[in-house]
Amino acid sequence: MSGRIDVGLLGATGTVGTWLAGMLQGHPWFRLAEVGASPGSVGRAYGEAAALEGLPGGAVPGDDVRALTLKPLSDEWKSPLLLSALPSREAGPVEEELAGRGHVVVSNAASHRMDLDVPLIIPEVNPDHIDLVHRQERWAGTIVTNPNCSVIGLALVLAPLHRTFGLQAVSVVTLQALSGAGRPGPSAADMLDNVLPHIGGEEEKLECEPQKILGALEDGRVRPAAFPVSAQTHRVPVAHGHLLAVSVKFEEPAGPDDVAAVLSGFRGAVLEERLPSAPDRAIEVVEDPTRPQPRLDRDRGAGMTVTVGRVRSCETFDVKFSALVHNLVRGAAGAALLNAELCHVFGCTAGARAR
Repeated sequence: MSGRIDVGLLGATGTVGTWLAGMLQGHPWFRLAEVGASPGSVGRAYGEAAALEGLPGGAVPGDDVRALTLKPLSDEWKSPLLLSALPSREAGPVEEELAGRGHVVVSNAASHRMDLDVPLIIPEVNPDHIDLVHRQERWAGTIVTNPNCSVIGLALVLAPLHRTFGLQAVSVVTLQALSGAGRPGPSAADMLDNVLPHIGGEEEKLECEPQKILGALEDGRVRPAAFPVSAQTHRVPVAHGHLLAVSVKFEEPAGPDDVAAVLSGFRGAVLEERLPSAPDRAIEVVEDPTRPQPRLDRDRGAGMTVTVGRVRSCETFDVKFSALVHNLVRGAAGAALLNAELCHVFGCTAGARAR
């Protein structure tokens, strides 16, 4: 445990919270030291209140983590770094209060993603946006966010294409897994032999978050990328894994072979920083025309790799393809953990003034 940073976990009993607990098990930089949850779970042992089996990679939190007592979200926290897996409806004020006390809050929630002074980060894509934390004069601490679970898959594959060819327009249709709805989510009766053609708030996030992520940091502000995104979202009866059908129109001429080559060659800035949770390849392109499939491809790169397939010409735009992202790993728990590692590399955790 020597040399590891104590971490607190907000919303520890929810789906994303428990997956974060699993991913923190044995982490070389961080130690899960505190857990917090809603009033109904406060005072209980974490191992009794949360479902900690079947977590990613077979990780099972040890007895020390299971014995942690769930504390109120508004309680005093000793850990300088807090990972927030809270639902957006309650995350905003809680995260602001804790950032005001000097904590570094790395959030999976949507509450502050589009704030002008809050970085919205995918470390392989826009690690330089971490500099926005220096503009957060309203708090003694810091808030850093990761994107929506579908946006992460979309923006990650758009980033190298935008930098190489320039994007004029993007269309995306999503087939999103049940676990993306959290608990309790849609009932079995709703999903049996069915697809839900609307997910509240998802289309709006897909249509605005990518431009901030792929925007340029200029004079302490992000100038959003100018291309429009048209999105349609659907909930499907799949356990984990969001599948995206993407069509792109470029500023410079590019065909399917060009797109496949650029995506296959992308490594991203994060490898230079040697972040423990970063996959060897953030994007992997497969040639099998029946892939990617959630059951077969969602765990690629321990769930941190986005799989791209069916790269082909588009009759209305230039190129179209399918992309698969594990919504609970790359799209949520793993995204927050990777951002926490980035904060540590850039010295944010050393400057935390938790009290």
